[in-house]
Amino acid sequence: MKQKERIPQLDIFRAIAIFAVLAIHATSRTLAETLGTSMFHPFLFINKFSQFAVPSFVFLSGFVLFYNYIDRPLSGKTLGKFYSRRLIYIIVPYVMFSLMYFILKMTAGHTWSLPPMELASKLGKYLLTGTAYTHLYYVIIIIQFYVLFPLILWCLQKVRSLAAWAPLIGLALQWGFVVLNKYMTNHGYWQLTKGSLASTYFSYFLLGAGIAVYYGSLKKWLVPSREGWRAGRGSVWVALWLLWIAAGVVHVELWFNNFTKKTVINSLWYEAFSNLHALLSCLVLLQLSFLLYGAGRSLTARLLTSAGACSFGIYLIHPALLFFYRKLPFHGGSLAYTAAIAGGWLVALLVSWLIVAIAFRYVKPAWIVFGSAPQKAKPGVQS
Repeated sequence: MKQKERIPQLDIFRAIAIFAVLAIHATSRTLAETLGTSMFHPFLFINKFSQFAVPSFVFLSGFVLFYNYIDRPLSGKTLGKFYSRRLIYIIVPYVMFSLMYFILKMTAGHTWSLPPMELASKLGKYLLTGTAYTHLYYVIIIIQFYVLFPLILWCLQKVRSLAAWAPLIGLALQWGFVVLNKYMTNHGYWQLTKGSLASTYFSYFLLGAGIAVYYGSLKKWLVPSREGWRAGRGSVWVALWLLWIAAGVVHVELWFNNFTKKTVINSLWYEAFSNLHALLSCLVLLQLSFLLYGAGRSLTARLLTSAGACSFGIYLIHPALLFFYRKLPFHGGSLAYTAAIAGGWLVALLVSWLIVAIAFRYVKPAWIVFGSAPQKAKPGVQS
């Protein structure tokens, strides 16, 4: 089997996505705290425009999985290796951090006096649903896609041309679920937390799958270059970026009107512009990653690559740092408040990044808490 081209730019993609995750979490309290002030709109923009973060990670998971496995035989050995890696590098760290956040929540809430069976039941529910802390639902989503992956891979290997339709199939499946869920919820048939279900993210995962299968032929359209500009592809890239900005701005303004003017519109409009912006973000982030990487020798490229390689660990640990950071007393006006929020973002990023990078460098079993260690350059992308 021919060795796949390595794509080091994907670590920069991860870095940009994790920066957006931190922006969402750093500004999570600002919407309630600044409503009715001049600071509300800027913080709302940062928070809502960054909502592409989790969909982008889902897209990247789909891309990496199908890029690596589409040409491999779907054997028991392949699946055994696939699931053993996920157990070691995803589920074990997830369980470790769920325990840590469970202890943090119980201590902060002074609820250790609950009966042991109730504590055990609560922890079990947290582990199964990814609710030990607000960000862990993402791991549950990814685990669901790992379960579905062999079936989707088998379908695309049997009928390779299906990959060309994968993004549309994903969009249809996702929107079928969204509309059904809205109907069923409104009529009281069920009450689902749809954000924790893989069906809410099918369009991103299968977009990644489709691009991965045809990456060789699509690369000239995905990667900005001088040759591409001369060949007339520049107008497509400009249109993509303008549409991305416009979709994000409309999504933000819908929420702004809802918060400030109590505008009531069908919730599917929020869903539609969020979905459009996130899908376009997957392509824009891919292009931006190649632009920022360049030859990979600049300080910016090296730092972003490092942040991306540590992104899973940063994702897991940063809410704990924000929790303690917010315990610090901050006083002053709007400028001091803005500085405090920016400081939270920086602490969440830099301290998390430092902890994870040092752990991978000096602590051999760091994978137990932070997942797979950054790999040295070699052919192919991580599986």
